[in-house]
Amino acid sequence: MAEILAAILTISILGLIFGLGLAIGSRIFSVKTDPRLEKIEELLPQLNCGACGYGGCADCARALLSGDAEPTVCPVAPPESHRKIAELLGKMLEEEEKLEARIFCRGGYDAARRYQYEGINTCAAANQLGGGVTACDYGCLRYYTCRDVCPFDAIIVDARGNPVVIPEKCRACKLCVQECPRKIIRMVPKTAEVDIRCSSHSKGKVVVKVCSVGCIACGKCVKECPVDAIRIEENLAVIDYEKCIKCGKCIEVCPRNIISYS
Repeated sequence: MAEILAAILTISILGLIFGLGLAIGSRIFSVKTDPRLEKIEELLPQLNCGACGYGGCADCARALLSGDAEPTVCPVAPPESHRKIAELLGKMLEEEEKLEARIFCRGGYDAARRYQYEGINTCAAANQLGGGVTACDYGCLRYYTCRDVCPFDAIIVDARGNPVVIPEKCRACKLCVQECPRKIIRMVPKTAEVDIRCSSHSKGKVVVKVCSVGCIACGKCVKECPVDAIRIEENLAVIDYEKCIKCGKCIEVCPRNIISYS
C-alpha cells in the first residue's frame, strides 16, 4: 500500500511541476497579438478573393498592420472601411477615385468566328488555338469567364451576346480584368460617361470583314469633338475622359454605333 501511495504522490508532484513549467513557459514564450489585427480583419469583406494581391483577408490584414500595404489595398472593401483602417493604422487617407470595370467590345453575335470550337468552356482555352476562336484578334471570345469569376454578379450577357458590367454592382475587384485573355476589360472612373466600346487595332478594311460594329478609325468623332477629347491611336479611336464634356456629338456621328453613354 505504501508503495502505491508513494507512486501516486510522485505522479502528483511531477504533474504539478510540469503544470507550473508549462504555465511559466507560456508566459515567457507567448506571442502578443496586436488587438488592431482583429479589428482590421473585421473591416475586410471576408471574400478571400485575392483581388488585393494577398492570399486572403487574413493575410491582407497582417500586411496592413505591418505597413506592407496601404489602407486602400482591398478594392472590394467600401470607402468607409478604408477610412476606418487608416484611422486604426494612424495614416492619412487620400481621397479615392472611384473606378468600375467596363468591357470594350460590342461585337457580340455580329462578330465572325474563325472556326467551330469544341473544348474547355473558358475564354483562356478558346484563345489558345490559331489566334483565338473569334476572327477579330481584339474581340470578346464569348465564353464569359469574366461573368463566372465575378463574386458580385456584376456581369450579365445582353441579347446580342455581349458581356456587360452592371455599374451598381461592380466593386472594382479587378478579377474580370485579370481573367480576360483579350485585355478588353479596363478599369474606368465612374464619372466617365462616354465610351468608345471597341478594342480593335486592325485596319478598317480588316475590321469590316470580321465585325459589323468595330471601329474603322474613320476620324469622324475626332473632327466632331469640340474639345479635342478624342484621338486615333493605332487605328482605334480613344477618348480622354478628363477632357470629355459629355456633349454626345461623337455619338451622333459614329457610323458604327460603338460610342455611347455609359
